[in-house]
Amino acid sequence: MSVSDRMTALVGQLEQNPYQAIAGELIRFRAEANDEVVAGVVRSVVADGEVGGDLFRHALDDDTLDTLRLFAMRRVLLARRQSSLGPIYEALDACALLPGERDVPWETWFKAALFVARGIGGDLDSMARRFADLHPDQTERCLVALESMDRVYELGQCRIAEVSTTYGVGFLETLAFLGRPTRGWGGSPRQADNFVAYEPKTNLAQLCVSLADAMDSSKKVTVGPIGQDQLAAILFSQTTPGSYVATTGCLSFVAEDVTGSALTALVAELPGDEDPATLAVDAQGFERQVAQAEGSRLIVLSPQPSFGDLDVVIDVAEFKDFVSAALLEPTAR
Repeated sequence: MSVSDRMTALVGQLEQNPYQAIAGELIRFRAEANDEVVAGVVRSVVADGEVGGDLFRHALDDDTLDTLRLFAMRRVLLARRQSSLGPIYEALDACALLPGERDVPWETWFKAALFVARGIGGDLDSMARRFADLHPDQTERCLVALESMDRVYELGQCRIAEVSTTYGVGFLETLAFLGRPTRGWGGSPRQADNFVAYEPKTNLAQLCVSLADAMDSSKKVTVGPIGQDQLAAILFSQTTPGSYVATTGCLSFVAEDVTGSALTALVAELPGDEDPATLAVDAQGFERQVAQAEGSRLIVLSPQPSFGDLDVVIDVAEFKDFVSAALLEPTAR
């Protein structure tokens, strides 16, 4: 079999083995058989060197690109959990097989890989040389990332927050709304980047995990991935100012029942100048919402609108006891 045929077959393996959406959540990190399938593909392509890599990356489509990126992310976390350099090399090899500069998450997961590697004694220069050998066209960009590591002292600078839950160490990629130049007469200044902080004083990730797992276990709904979010002011009284309520951290997930109707669960910690109890009362002023506060933390369950032929809306009140139990769970303090 020619190198070209082998690469086509390996891309086909990726096409046949996509990750499920829940695999992209790295707070409740769970073993995925697919990881070993993708790892085998990456090792096989790397064994054919630059020629194989070039043929392989040019055969990728958006879905297989997503599979490789997610594999790299999962390997970075695995390296952190195991204090092992092997998964880091696999993560960087996967990044080296991505076609273009914009396909590689340079400012987040690539730097996070280097940060984790440095923390366990990895040789970053050697890793950069290996990356350059696999993808010479991206050598310059790789060296920029490597040089920037002199100014990276904590994982948060990679826009990755480390959390700890009953699932062990996990990672959360924090939100960033990157500004763009605006169009106008004579040119306009670039809009500022907006980075959403995640700096809770309590174990907000465990609180969200406790709620999500309890709702999943009820078999009434299927819970999707947990991710960072913002607490929209529209969930509360119309007198709540601004677009968003200030938080030190906010996580959310979507839970869907068998009819296809769904709710959004928002789990937030508020700073000292906000009153979670008042916000909970305000949130419950809206029909079908459930909200409860304890200390600085607030949970809001809000049904998603139905746009189908039948106006079926999930009964959020069924999960009120799950909210109370999660807020009182000692491990989530």
